[in-house]
Amino acid sequence: MNAAQLIDNGVPADEAGPIAARWNSVYDGIREELTARVKTAKTLGGDATRIKELRLELGQLDRCTHRACTQSPPGFSPHAALRLVQESLRYLPLELQGDTHRLAALLADRARIEWDRVQRARAAREAGRG
Repeated sequence: MNAAQLIDNGVPADEAGPIAARWNSVYDGIREELTARVKTAKTLGGDATRIKELRLELGQLDRCTHRACTQSPPGFSPHAALRLVQESLRYLPLELQGDTHRLAALLADRARIEWDRVQRARAAREAGRG
């Protein structure tokens, strides 16, 4: 992931750089850990389906090809990224958790800004109808 991809997906330039930098600093470690967890689950006869799905969706976000729902165009969604990063924390060793929490904080800030924008637009539409 790079800042240009995030900017193309609607993230302001001043926020895209820090998000991309933090993402790139932790993504490879998250992916490696999830891959190790899948291998361990297979070895022990466990079900690694959700971990595989999580790894796949994080990869889609990394390439900005993720679809938050089937109705949306592929891209980068701070909401989806935040949800997946938070879920991945369950599987990470302590040495990856601090940086991953910092990434989650950046994503949470961006997701909140987008949520507020959507709410204001919805309120404006409703006020225009009334």
